[in-house]
Amino acid sequence: MPQRLSFLGTNLPYPEARVVILGVPLERTTSWRGGQAQGPNAIRAASDSVEFFSHHFRKDVRDARIADLGDLDPYRSVEEILAEEEAEVARILRDGKIPVVLGGEHTVVVPAVRAARKFGPLQVLALDAHSDLRDEYLGLKLCHATALRRAQELVDNLVIVGARSFFGADLEEPWFAEPPSFSQKLKPELPLWLSVDLDFLDPSLCPGVTNPEPGGLSWAEFLGILRELRRFRVIGMDLVELAPVWDPSGVSAVCAAKILIETIAALWL
Repeated sequence: MPQRLSFLGTNLPYPEARVVILGVPLERTTSWRGGQAQGPNAIRAASDSVEFFSHHFRKDVRDARIADLGDLDPYRSVEEILAEEEAEVARILRDGKIPVVLGGEHTVVVPAVRAARKFGPLQVLALDAHSDLRDEYLGLKLCHATALRRAQELVDNLVIVGARSFFGADLEEPWFAEPPSFSQKLKPELPLWLSVDLDFLDPSLCPGVTNPEPGGLSWAEFLGILRELRRFRVIGMDLVELAPVWDPSGVSAVCAAKILIETIAALWL
C-alpha cells in the first residue's frame, strides 16, 4: 500500500516529535480564485525537491524531529473542521511541541490562535498582502477576509507586515509595520504565533496564491524577518493560501516548502 505524502518524507512517531505538521485543507469562504484545499499536499510534494539543510541558518531541519499528522477531514461543516483543528493544536501545545498548520484558507489561523491563547497571553505576527481586518465580509463574521480581525480580538498584540491592499477603514489601525522596523512593535515578553499568508511575497516569486497583489516582499526581506524573530519565543505557525492550480510551474509550492524549512531552521533548532 502506498504511503501518504508527508513533509520532507518524515514518518517520525508523534511522541518523538518536536515540530508537528497538521494539514487543514479548508476552502469554503473563497471570494475570488480557489484551490487552497490542494495546498497542504502540494507543499508536502514540493518538499521532496529541496534539501533538508538551510545554508542561511546552518541547520539541518531533520534535527527538529518533525512528525506529519496528515490532513483533517475536509468533508464536514466549517464549524466541525475548525473545532477539530483547535483541539489538535491545543493538544500539540499541551504536549510541549510546536504546531505547524498548513492551509487551506487563512481562516484556519483563528482556531489555531484560540488554542494557543488557552495557555496564556499571546501575540501574532502576520505576513499578509491584505489586512484581513474586516468585521464581516459577504455576510460572514468568520472568513478569510476577517481572519486577522478575529485573531486580534483573541490576543494581546497583533503586528501585520507586508499589507498593501486595504478596504479603507483599516488604514487607521495601529498594527501595520514594515520589514526593517516591525520587531519594534512586538513585545519580547509575549509568546508569538506566526501566521504566513503566501501572498505577502511579491507574485513574481510566488504567483500560485488565491489573491496575488503586486509590490510584495522579497525573499531577502523574509529571511531578515526570520532573523529578527529569533529574539522572540515563537510557539507555532500557520502557512496558508497556496493555490497550486494557479502556478503550473510548481515554483509557488517549492517556495512554500522553503518558507517552512527556513522557519524551522531559524526558530526551532
